[in-house]
Amino acid sequence: MPGPTQLLASGALAALLVGCAASPAGLAPARSDSPAPRDGATALAQTTPAGDYSRPLLGRLTFTFGERQLDGALAPTDEPQAFGVEYSRLSAGGPLGFELGFQFADDQARGVALPGGGAGTVDRLQSEFFAGLRAEGGEGTVHPYLGLGATWLTNDTRIRSGGLETRDTDSGLGAYGHLGLLFDLSRTVHVSINGRMTFLTGDSNEGADSDYAQVSIGLGASF
Repeated sequence: MPGPTQLLASGALAALLVGCAASPAGLAPARSDSPAPRDGATALAQTTPAGDYSRPLLGRLTFTFGERQLDGALAPTDEPQAFGVEYSRLSAGGPLGFELGFQFADDQARGVALPGGGAGTVDRLQSEFFAGLRAEGGEGTVHPYLGLGATWLTNDTRIRSGGLETRDTDSGLGAYGHLGLLFDLSRTVHVSINGRMTFLTGDSNEGADSDYAQVSIGLGASF
């Protein structure tokens, strides 16, 4: 399984290659015979330079995939795969806005030695709802961004052994922060690479800290 650093490097390379391939078309000069916008909702497009996709009218929807690093005490299920969806929108004419979304991460390990003796299967699932402020910069096709806010993190741990199952579920409110780079491939399609951490969840998962660090790549639509 690739580690977070390998995933970030691969995602960055893929995003840069695709972005470079798409940029010539995106930076092509606007045709002088292009028809004028037909209504007020598209008036922004009339004043936006060709190739500048930094201000979608309604926002961005991004689907993410990555790898999460939990407390080492939760090994061998401390590197779950993470999936999520995020919506973000900036204020008109400014770099600030908001974001909200959902993520989940899961991992499974078989033949894990149990404290009371014997071995079993451990399933670990984290789910998360988050909302916060977002700042996004840059013009053209490349946009650095930063997000900070609150998150509600839930842990669900199941242990199966000898036909018996035990389950522990707990939740906590905490904070998150993330930063990354977003690459516009066109006015409607973008990719991203992102680093994320949670803090102060106030949640104990089998005596271990439930906060995590995560690296992910994203693919989404701007509209």
